[in-house]
Amino acid sequence: MKQRWFVGLLLGIVLCAGWAEISLAANYPSKPIRVIVPYSAGGGNDVLLRAFQPALEKVLGQRLLIDNIPAGTTKVGTMELLKSKPDGYTLIFSTTEAWVGYYYSKTYDSKAWEQMTPIGNLTSEPYGFVEARADSFKTWAELVAAAKKSPGKMTTGGPGAGGMMELIHNILNSASGIKTQYVPFAGAGPSKVALLGGHVSYRVCQPTEAITMIRAGKTRGLAVSTEKRMPAIADVPTFKELGIGTSILLTRGMWGPSKLPADLVATLTKAIEKASKDPEFVKVAEEQLLYTVEYRTPDTMKAELQKFDKEFGPKLAEMYK
Repeated sequence: MKQRWFVGLLLGIVLCAGWAEISLAANYPSKPIRVIVPYSAGGGNDVLLRAFQPALEKVLGQRLLIDNIPAGTTKVGTMELLKSKPDGYTLIFSTTEAWVGYYYSKTYDSKAWEQMTPIGNLTSEPYGFVEARADSFKTWAELVAAAKKSPGKMTTGGPGAGGMMELIHNILNSASGIKTQYVPFAGAGPSKVALLGGHVSYRVCQPTEAITMIRAGKTRGLAVSTEKRMPAIADVPTFKELGIGTSILLTRGMWGPSKLPADLVATLTKAIEKASKDPEFVKVAEEQLLYTVEYRTPDTMKAELQKFDKEFGPKLAEMYK
């Protein structure tokens, strides 16, 4: 009798747990969702997510609580996600760049993205862009010619020491047969000030960080790392057109902690896909911010990140031996 009672109790517990999970999925989301941005307020991730926020909130029927945690080269925000409960109420919105931080940041000791749950990618954008003052170089060929006349004397501004921007600088130098000095700044803002003030010869950045000055006629774009030219800056040639032979895209998307239940992932994935088609969001993202809205499934996100890691990981590792 006691054995039957114990078996019945266990069965009841299992059934209750199962119904609890079903209930959670059916009612999700029932409260605001915290979304970590492992970068400072006002940066690319933050601006894009806040533009997307109204559309996603409308679809989900709940508020997004955006939490900027920029410390530790994105690690602090990432670790905050990984230690959170896998209940769908703590997510992170970040970029390809954050996940390759493993190679150039002394704070990461493992590939954090391998422990995370991909949910849905929102946009892509060229990761490499060359910008010069309007009163200096008119083309990349002109810049290359000047650099060859003064090897090692020209300077290239960029955000931060190391990472993808310095790698892009090295790729450009190697492919064009030139030698310029990379000068790291605290971010895109300070490197822009240095460029405008004539303290660096040119800079590497993202188009979204250069478009305002280009439209104001203060700077011009010399090269962009897309497969095809960008409609908003159609006069800027691609790396491939210039014989550099590479295209590099940065993607921005939503991730969850490890072991996030599949039904919650499905709910979030469908919501992101639907909200990404919101006409007002698409207009702001593509016309004002120069992002390409390209929803990608979780499986595609993971496959593309693995490909990115395989292609650029060894190069970054080589830089930081």
